[in-house]
Amino acid sequence: MLNQLLIFRTLTALGQLALLWAGEWFGLAVEISLVWWVPVIYLVLLYANHFSKPNNGQSKWLLVVDLLEWILFFYLLNGISNPLIWCLMLPIMLSGISQSIAFTWLMTLFSNLSYVLLWAVMPMANTDMHQGHEVFNAHVFGMWVGFVLISNLLSFITTQLMKTIFDKNRQLLAIEQQRAEDQHIMTMATMATSLAHELGTPLNSIKLLADELSLLHQDKAELVSDLTVIDEQVGRCQATIKEMVDLSNDPDYLNSRQIDLKTLLTHVSNRFKQNHHDIQISIDLEVNEQVMTDSLLELALLNIMNNSAAAKASKIKIKANSQTNQISITIGDNGLGNQFDKASGLGIGLKLSQRILTSAGGSLNLTTHNQGADTVVTLARVTP
Repeated sequence: MLNQLLIFRTLTALGQLALLWAGEWFGLAVEISLVWWVPVIYLVLLYANHFSKPNNGQSKWLLVVDLLEWILFFYLLNGISNPLIWCLMLPIMLSGISQSIAFTWLMTLFSNLSYVLLWAVMPMANTDMHQGHEVFNAHVFGMWVGFVLISNLLSFITTQLMKTIFDKNRQLLAIEQQRAEDQHIMTMATMATSLAHELGTPLNSIKLLADELSLLHQDKAELVSDLTVIDEQVGRCQATIKEMVDLSNDPDYLNSRQIDLKTLLTHVSNRFKQNHHDIQISIDLEVNEQVMTDSLLELALLNIMNNSAAAKASKIKIKANSQTNQISITIGDNGLGNQFDKASGLGIGLKLSQRILTSAGGSLNLTTHNQGADTVVTLARVTP
């Protein structure tokens, strides 16, 4: 974009010099020779700015310089009677493709005022060439009205066109970011599946060794108690891996089903309590509407509660209320909140939960504070 603007401005100045040379060639003498220096000085300023500040080609002051250069050029070359007076619109076009909408309309105002300024300072010698000042004034007024209409139309078209392009680019960037996140999630899912198969054998070996040691040292109560804990933890890991494998092999795990909100939250809470017996869970529902759920949605809610456990929360409170077209679920805890070191966790669960809820037409918003954290989940309401 910067090089293109530089080339355009260079061609504009060279075009002005070519226009002056053509006038001399065809015998249209330029009365004020100073006009030759206008594009030359403009080129000097343009390239001086380019080499001193290479990344400043889109600055607003350059557009003002563009307009001032055209004003001076026409002032020295017959004013508004010059048939190329429409070139005052060129800075508007450049502003429309490189600046904000507000600044483009400001440049449009300046361009229209510059036309009026040239009209006001136009030498009377130019009007003496025309018969009937009233007719000529009407002609100039009509040119000015046309200039105002066309310049405003040009501003509207360019600003709307660039706004559409920027919106499309923003959408493409969002799609590309989503694609990258999906690719990252697929990578994590592939790694998780691979780890599930790889961990099966070591966990079975640990469980067998723990059982054998328990049988060999039944007279040592403390050791047997520790081995029992190891056996239970290994059993939890095996159950989680089995659930992961069964879920990936289940062709119906993505099939949605309708369920009431209380049943869904109670089921997820019970699953969470199986591994976190010491955490208190309370459910406060203002509504008990029907929602669409599947295995992934349940995992997303479970991951949010696991994050609370990772933040050393002792209490989790779940609230739900109904909004216009959705249901809002707030999962609050009394964990570490702002003091929680995110680097100590993988951060995978929350990212997966957010992606799952977004795909389901919902959203996830996490807010941490000194007393814990609040995670707000929105789900689409089921219309009867």
